[in-house]
Amino acid sequence: MSGENVKLIFKRALSHYVSILDNLKNDKEIEFSSDIFRDDIQLNMTKLNDIIRDLDSYDALPTVGQNRELLCSALQSYIEGLENMKERIKSKLQTSEPSLPTIKFMKVDAEIEIAKRIQTSSCIEQGRPTP
Repeated sequence: MSGENVKLIFKRALSHYVSILDNLKNDKEIEFSSDIFRDDIQLNMTKLNDIIRDLDSYDALPTVGQNRELLCSALQSYIEGLENMKERIKSKLQTSEPSLPTIKFMKVDAEIEIAKRIQTSSCIEQGRPTP
């Protein structure tokens, strides 16, 4: 597994997390009792974006080492998000057009496979089990 693939997958996992936090921050169904909640969510988003930027540096190993637990948690969420989206799409297609064949997710399946390999080598084998 190349270092560039590892960085790319970690960046996608962190971007996924940023997206979730952004949706939460802008969720109209949640009435924050104070803006400090939104401020904290934004601070977390900024930290994640800083890590994404640092992963683009020539030597990203210190960034990975310092943020391994966060990266591993984000990676687990990313894998679960991809798997859940696949199932939702399949279900929606089956509900609306039951006579159509099941859609194939070659790129998504490849991404999940790569992410799981990175999870094994960068998280589990490094003593950071996933949640």
